[in-house]
Amino acid sequence: MAEPSTAAAAGTASLAAFFIGMLPGIDANAVVGAFCGAALFVISAKELGLLERLAYLAISFLIGYLGGPATLGDMLEHSAVSAFIAAAVSVTAGLRAIEGVKTMDLKAWLGGKK
Repeated sequence: MAEPSTAAAAGTASLAAFFIGMLPGIDANAVVGAFCGAALFVISAKELGLLERLAYLAISFLIGYLGGPATLGDMLEHSAVSAFIAAAVSVTAGLRAIEGVKTMDLKAWLGGKK
């Protein structure tokens, strides 16, 4: 069973997504898709601390809502699906890119001598 603080945080985040989706001019389908994708990422990132997970939840949600329909809208009919994919993948791809840059040997990549 989930801890009360975890259940309260999940309920609060779900309620916030609901109210954001009710605002005029907001694509409610994209809000739901982005929230589900962000929640999937946060639930699967068990090795991260609570504050990191909350920060990544917000980042993933915003990237999913703003970037999903814009980048995948031509390929996918529903904005919820494109927002879900973008939210679930964006932070993971960003973290992998950061780790790749940290371990990259710039001299070898540019063709310099070792």
